[in-house]
Amino acid sequence: MFNHAPTSLKSKDHIMFFSHLNKKIRLSTLLTIGLLSIGTLEAAPLDTLQILEKAEQYRVKNESAVINCEVEVFKAEQLQKTRLYKVFAGTQERSLVVFQSPADAGQKVLMKGKDFWMFMPKSRRPIRITPMQKLLGDAALGDIATLSWSKQYQVTAQQQTDSTLHFTLEAKTDAASYQKIELTLNSQDSFPISADLYLRSGMLAKTATFTRGERDGETRVVAMTLQDQMKTDNKTVIHYRQTQAMEIPEKLFNPQILIRSDLEQLLAE
Repeated sequence: MFNHAPTSLKSKDHIMFFSHLNKKIRLSTLLTIGLLSIGTLEAAPLDTLQILEKAEQYRVKNESAVINCEVEVFKAEQLQKTRLYKVFAGTQERSLVVFQSPADAGQKVLMKGKDFWMFMPKSRRPIRITPMQKLLGDAALGDIATLSWSKQYQVTAQQQTDSTLHFTLEAKTDAASYQKIELTLNSQDSFPISADLYLRSGMLAKTATFTRGERDGETRVVAMTLQDQMKTDNKTVIHYRQTQAMEIPEKLFNPQILIRSDLEQLLAE
């Protein structure tokens, strides 16, 4: 009978050992889950809307403003054409582009949501056009007037590295200039670096790169370079020469008033 006593004691020891081990394993597991939870909180999804809005403010700080643009067209690094435009950018996705170079004097383009009208100086009727209508070189009307990442697009994918934030943007409506945009921002300050612009067919139309500079003592996008993906020796540079906050009069966005009124007169009234 004495032969069984040690075995019984060993069994109790084994039970106590494994019970203690299970407690340690459970405690270790809980600690691991807790650490993973903390890590998950630290890696919470980015507030993409705020980031996109901040990136847009480098282009145009105020929702309602007047922007003076100079557009240059290059072929094989040789300057081919230069044109000047004044953009009256208003709220609710409304803009008026006024052509200022002598060759195009009197021409205007009005954009209200998905509706675009071209006004010619000798015509009494506006002409319906699309946001992809070429302005000059590879610059379409939507490139300088209505392109809004935060309002016209939704984020369908995102990726972050040490130096960049990358967003895949899909158009919310047909009014958007491009169906998809692959947007890359600086991860430190959300400054836009580049954007691949895709048509509804899925074809990559062009790539935009943004030039960092300073205007009125603040960091701004001072130029946007559009590189044609089919004609790689062609590029168009849009320079943002001056931007001024301004409450745009409602009458500037009324096609019936624009067709029969002088712009300078409308601004003076």
